[in-house]
Amino acid sequence: MIRINEICEALKNVCGWERSYDPAKAIDDNLTQTESGLYFQGAHPLLTLDNMAAIMPDDWGLQYPEWNMILPYKAGQKVSHNGIVWIAKIDNTGEEPTASDFNNDYSREDYGNPYWKPYNMLTDFLERMTRNGIATAIQTFTQIKQLDKETRNLLERKTFFDGAGRIRATLQNNHKLVGFEIVPVRAMGVTAKIEKIGLQMTGGTGVVRMYLFHSSQIDPIKTFDLNFTVTNGGFQWFPLTDCYLPYISDKNNAGGSWFLCYNQDELPAGMEAINVSKDWSREPCGTCNMGSVEVWRELTKYLQVTPFMYNAPETFAEYPELWDIAYTMYTRTQNYGLNCEITIGCDLTDFIISQRQIFQTVIQRQVAAIALRTLAMNPNVRVNRNQSNATRMDILYELDGNTSGVRPGGLGYDLKKSYEALQIDTQGLDRICLACNNRGVRYRTV
Repeated sequence: MIRINEICEALKNVCGWERSYDPAKAIDDNLTQTESGLYFQGAHPLLTLDNMAAIMPDDWGLQYPEWNMILPYKAGQKVSHNGIVWIAKIDNTGEEPTASDFNNDYSREDYGNPYWKPYNMLTDFLERMTRNGIATAIQTFTQIKQLDKETRNLLERKTFFDGAGRIRATLQNNHKLVGFEIVPVRAMGVTAKIEKIGLQMTGGTGVVRMYLFHSSQIDPIKTFDLNFTVTNGGFQWFPLTDCYLPYISDKNNAGGSWFLCYNQDELPAGMEAINVSKDWSREPCGTCNMGSVEVWRELTKYLQVTPFMYNAPETFAEYPELWDIAYTMYTRTQNYGLNCEITIGCDLTDFIISQRQIFQTVIQRQVAAIALRTLAMNPNVRVNRNQSNATRMDILYELDGNTSGVRPGGLGYDLKKSYEALQIDTQGLDRICLACNNRGVRYRTV
């Protein structure tokens, strides 16, 4: 389990692209920063900015909308105007993107326009290639760990309970915040993920707003608007995207509790929750429902779930904030029409981000390998002067070496060795999620 978007954002400046000496071809400074001192051009001489521009798709510029004089633009937005791509320096409306540069060297900082400046769209192409390389490197790394049985999913898609409540077992709305307090196991690298939220309601349909709080933050971490469309006490599942409950992250302190809840005052008119009669404080009856016992035992290894309620503040709908959790009232025999499908696994995201320097060589060579293969294959069939400098076979030889295997080499071989070194470097760092698998001792006869 990895949060790939967070990793790509955190690792995008581990290696950088060397800037061009030509001011007119300058890429964004954000891409030229390097924490490790390594540059992608250092992986192979063919990784020049001119070669990267040569493999950029012909229709790449179509993603930028035409400038419109009546639309407001925020700083950082990009538009196309008069055949040039521009980026807004500050918020503006009705200011035409133009530049007073008579010798085309773009040496002045303001370009004669305080609102816009020309933008090299190669920046976006290089950023996408860099993110693809980082994502490929991290996914390859995690696959190696899984194949070596050094990391794994601990609990795969389990619901809090089986079955549904009786249609007549409704809970009246009493101006409460109601839901589940979820306390994951306090271990670095182990993360719970809510895959789906289930609702069983009666009396009406409409949007049910769910809130996800953490005990270290006053504002909700996430909100979900669930469009409940089932009538007469039916059950409906709602899949979620990237709803993680990590041990530690940029938004929450280490450990703590998560609160998944809704405000009864915000429910659509006439809607009430259907309760499932279940005691969440102890193990279910083994002779009555063996399936529930197995689920309960699996869940309680890695998290604790407790239903709760709290008197909803009158202003909560307008200003949702975490309440004083010291006054939370736990109701262990009620579920308030809620169920969750959850996955618990080894989340290497925090480890990768904190130890990103050990990935620097793999990232540099992986991005370079993707760029070289794209240059060799020329998917857009662009005819450019670089083809006379290196043919497809030359580039593939530089990438894959001698394919007969007699003398392996090339950038691909160097990349493979980088992965092997990374695998050794990350063994045994965590007893659960990066364990050391030495495969034991084998006894044989002589």
